[in-house]
Amino acid sequence: MNRNNSNRQKTAGIIRFSCGILSFLFSFCYLYFLQGEILAEAQYMYSGGITTYNLLAGAIIIPVVLLIVQWIVCKLSQLPPRWHTLSYLPSMLALAMITDVNRETIIHFSFGDWLWIAPAVIVAYIIVVMIVRRVNVGATLVSHDIWSQAYPNYIILFALFIAVGSIPQTSDVYHFELKAERLILNKDYEGASRVGEKSLQASARLTQLRMYALSKQGQLADRLFEYPQYYGSQGLLDVTDMQPDYRFTTQDICFYLGALCGKSVTSTDRYYELMLTDSIWNQHTVEYYLCSLLLDKRLDDFLQQLSNYYNLADSVPNAYDVLPRSFREAFLIIGQPEAAMQGSIVIDNDTLATLSDADLVQHFREYNEMKSNLSDPIERINRTHRQFGTTFWWYYDFSDKAIGELRKRK
Repeated sequence: MNRNNSNRQKTAGIIRFSCGILSFLFSFCYLYFLQGEILAEAQYMYSGGITTYNLLAGAIIIPVVLLIVQWIVCKLSQLPPRWHTLSYLPSMLALAMITDVNRETIIHFSFGDWLWIAPAVIVAYIIVVMIVRRVNVGATLVSHDIWSQAYPNYIILFALFIAVGSIPQTSDVYHFELKAERLILNKDYEGASRVGEKSLQASARLTQLRMYALSKQGQLADRLFEYPQYYGSQGLLDVTDMQPDYRFTTQDICFYLGALCGKSVTSTDRYYELMLTDSIWNQHTVEYYLCSLLLDKRLDDFLQQLSNYYNLADSVPNAYDVLPRSFREAFLIIGQPEAAMQGSIVIDNDTLATLSDADLVQHFREYNEMKSNLSDPIERINRTHRQFGTTFWWYYDFSDKAIGELRKRK
């Protein structure tokens, strides 16, 4: 009899310990890798920016609190070892509630459907616990080997994990935005520029954050088209988006460019005009402005404005060769096509320069060759994108014609 009790206690202890470890690991990974960014945004909003959320600390403290809740429930419910993981339901319910937030619920605080779902789940849970305890009257007839006791617990636990993970409806792009924003605030500009780099999905705000991070690294005009550009110049700066609830706002970008944007400035073009006319601009302002012209495909304006900020005189050796990559790619389109294939920039029969970057010129020839050899419009867009999608050439020719993710708007 004592031996049976000892085996029963040992089995119950193994189940409690293993389920506790699994629950902690799931909660930690879920909070740290998947939901940490949105909790940081929520805490910033609800505290009015007074406090900040630490991803690592939150991913440790919250699971510990949830385990305490589970321990209390376990003591109160007196569930048999075979159904021990039912005591995790209230803590998993709490985890689902605190992570089921999005931009709308953060700005306009609301419990939403949880106001009736949570009470209903708790009532149903109490009923189930009562039934399980009553059925367990015949527990002495049940085998107490580890497997027969453990598999129902693990099935229930993993079902709870799946249920919690399936509830949040926040898009990947929103998570990308929040992560990029946090990394920028931490001055990790390289990390911010890599957020979501393998995804074709983007929003205007995510693009703005990435471009700012590139600019802080001095790489904006060189790497401008390495990222999906679905929003033209608004993907760089949009002074009409003065949302004050962001941790990193449009005004922060404007301050970086030289001056805050006043309420009387109603368009980004007007902002650039005032900045460049009043001579309060810096090199970042110029780079933003010229890149915005490329993004809006205003090549005549780009050609006219470039010489105002870059010394391209014949007396400057290799003046065109030291221009950022996207600017050089633009000149190959602006110039006469036949000469551009040889790397010469010829405009109005005037040879401005011959680019010494043989790889860039060869890349341009290959792009035009592939484009001319593909007759089907869809195939031309997709195949050229796979090989040349990070160039201004592809953006200029096909960004308005692409479909699906290549042209997605949000």
